[in-house]
Amino acid sequence: MRVHAGGRVPAPVDLRLVPAVVLSLAACLAVPVLPYGVALGLPWWLLAGAVVSTVVLVWAARGGRSGSGTLATVAAVAALTACACWIAAVAALAAAGERAPVRESGWEAAVAAERPVRVSGEAAGAATLRAGPWGESWHLTVTVWAFGHPLTEVPGGDRIVVSGGEAWDGVAEGSSLCFVATPEAEGSTVFARASTGPGADTEAGACDVAGPGRIDGQAAASGGATGRDVVRAAVRQAAAGSVGTAPQLLPGLVLGDRSVQDPALDEAMKTSGLSHLSAVSGANCTLIAGAVTMALRSFRVRRPVVLGAVLGVLILFVIIVGLEPSVIRAAVMGALGAWAVFFGRGRQALPLLCLAACVLLCWQPGLAGEKAFQLSLAATAGIVLAARPAEQWLTAVLSRWLSGPVAGILGAALAVSTTAQIACQPLLVGMTGELSAYAVPANLIAAPLVPFVTVPGTVAAVLAVSWPGLAAVLFWVIGWPAAGIGWIATTVSRWPGALHAWPEGALGGVLVAVHLAAALALLWLVMRWERSRPARVRVLGPHGRPPNRPPRQTRWMLAAAWTIVCAAAGSQLGLVITPPTGTLPDDWSLAACDVGQGDMVVLRTGDRSGMVVDTGPDPAAARACLEVLGVQRVDLLVLSHLHQDHAGGTETILECCQPAAILFSSGGPGGAPAGALQPAAGDTGTAGDRPTSGWQVDWAVLAADAKAANENDASVQMLATVRTSQGSYTVLLTGDMEAEASGALLAEGRFPDSVDVLKVAHHGARNGGNEMIRAVDPALSVVQVGRDNSYGHPHPSVMAELERHGPVIRTDQHGTTVLSLRDGQLVPTLTGSRAPESTGQGG
Repeated sequence: MRVHAGGRVPAPVDLRLVPAVVLSLAACLAVPVLPYGVALGLPWWLLAGAVVSTVVLVWAARGGRSGSGTLATVAAVAALTACACWIAAVAALAAAGERAPVRESGWEAAVAAERPVRVSGEAAGAATLRAGPWGESWHLTVTVWAFGHPLTEVPGGDRIVVSGGEAWDGVAEGSSLCFVATPEAEGSTVFARASTGPGADTEAGACDVAGPGRIDGQAAASGGATGRDVVRAAVRQAAAGSVGTAPQLLPGLVLGDRSVQDPALDEAMKTSGLSHLSAVSGANCTLIAGAVTMALRSFRVRRPVVLGAVLGVLILFVIIVGLEPSVIRAAVMGALGAWAVFFGRGRQALPLLCLAACVLLCWQPGLAGEKAFQLSLAATAGIVLAARPAEQWLTAVLSRWLSGPVAGILGAALAVSTTAQIACQPLLVGMTGELSAYAVPANLIAAPLVPFVTVPGTVAAVLAVSWPGLAAVLFWVIGWPAAGIGWIATTVSRWPGALHAWPEGALGGVLVAVHLAAALALLWLVMRWERSRPARVRVLGPHGRPPNRPPRQTRWMLAAAWTIVCAAAGSQLGLVITPPTGTLPDDWSLAACDVGQGDMVVLRTGDRSGMVVDTGPDPAAARACLEVLGVQRVDLLVLSHLHQDHAGGTETILECCQPAAILFSSGGPGGAPAGALQPAAGDTGTAGDRPTSGWQVDWAVLAADAKAANENDASVQMLATVRTSQGSYTVLLTGDMEAEASGALLAEGRFPDSVDVLKVAHHGARNGGNEMIRAVDPALSVVQVGRDNSYGHPHPSVMAELERHGPVIRTDQHGTTVLSLRDGQLVPTLTGSRAPESTGQGG
């Protein structure tokens, strides 16, 4: 029996352009990293696939007229394949076209050489202060227009991440730069350590190279500012009088300008999962478009007029924020999100989203490698598919307690934020290697405040130049919800376990796949719920009652979907809930201290004493580690070399524990503590007395080059034998020695054929090399590295080599970890002690 019922059955989802987007993304990501010859051939292979698919399509379409179902299926598959290959070929050709002139300029070879090179470029963002291995340093993204001496242009430019000293303080976005730096590629990102200030040699004309919008290395406006700069400066000034953290957040929430955010607030926004709010994102554009839509529809304005107004507002927004690919991308994604949420056209918006993504990739193939583009694409897909039913359900629930317009605004904001966050979660953990435990609840709490900042904030930005007084009043009003967002970020970031390391290797990959499958399963469940609402025609069972149970196949699909969702939620809980660590074992004999981006190892020499090798960058973290271990006396302090990340905590060790002896190595004059001795190769000694205390460390200096030109290569190389009541084991301590120097020592036979524990050189950086690891064949390795460090340490190739030899302890993931020797086996124990977040941000 069929009866008519209220409601409308949603249209089916159109997925025909999804393969084209996936293949285009893969092609654009592959071209920059493939060998050059293979990268140039990829577009032609895609073109060949497109031609073959088109031929098959024509053949199957002609044969399909006879009514053959098989040929019809072949024709459909061929059509999808041909469409995907044609579009991906165009995108790959554009990507190869961008890479070819950069390679021909010699820039790729200069990066691969990892030697100092003069760089001429432009700051793509403001310099921000972070902690690093040589103390605090300034970091910023730079667009390279030319390099070398004499300068060679880099056609189209290339982006690098630069770290420098105090001279880089105050470098603003758009500043012309000329400096000397040492580049190093980590994956698809190029990092560069500046050895000069940002304006070296500019007076002598050494960097007079024109780039886009630049003439002779200077701003085209010759000291003037662009329209975007004027608007941003006006917004910063108008927002300066608002409350709390609002002066720092408002420029970012409205215009994506994070230049006035201090490092602590920026880190809090990242840890809480709210950093996307202070960037020009598709979700923000969706809310702006939605506000215009709801305002006009409340006056019963016709839909075509509303669409025209939305497009006009978004175009104005792009002009105000800046005509850049990232802003255009956000506006396009925001328009599609608004089309889905506020016009109920999610099914039609998906093919438009795919088409927009393909066009953007063919126009700017470099967008594929930008995290912002990938996250925006995922977030918009989640919005266009799931935000509409989520918004309807939330609005219905909220309208029980709130008025209709307020419930509609809050329901839309919550739906957009939640669906976007869930869609982005698998990508976020894959990109960052970390899980923000409270990202979803933080976004749910902050979401109702966002529209009250973004929408009126855009109006205030328009007024900021012409009527700054009125804009200041508006910013003061919306400063309260902005300050609320800042309070949420800082509060959530302090909650226990706010940030957790994501597992590496196969386990991490499997968990990312599970989360991706869970996101798709949740999407299917939401869409099924939407389609299961009362339709115009319902099928009734016997006696006029609806069927009691769905078909068996549907029940199995529902069970599988909920199983995947529960598995993903369970794996997140497993990562968020800290495993029990127990108390510090009485028989510990080695401790790898988590002191952030630096080294500190303690070898036990007695009940309350130890031999300390390096002290890390942070005195508080060094002292905290000794307190956790219960070490009150230091029999020997060894400073492998005098870089800040190895000797920064020395003063606190001298104050609290008064070392009986101090050894250091350095290639430069001065800097060592009073009374410290500089050892030579062949020196030996003993710390502790096993017959009386139960612990003893015998040490031998394998190398200590005081004449090394590189301070890293001056690192003392020491072999320690840790003796306990259960036996003994060897530890090789390598400081920060780089591959070339350690290779020379290996050739001289300075190192043993095998060791039980290897303290990996230079935080697992690639320039530490793998030759040492293969030569000493460690049974267990220790990598001391800071969480979220800016250099990407440890390098994947180093980790792969270490894992081939045995287990690896990483202080960024495991915190302070101790080793005990039991029955001839080294047993690690996590103490649960971790360095403060700020000590692990640098390189």
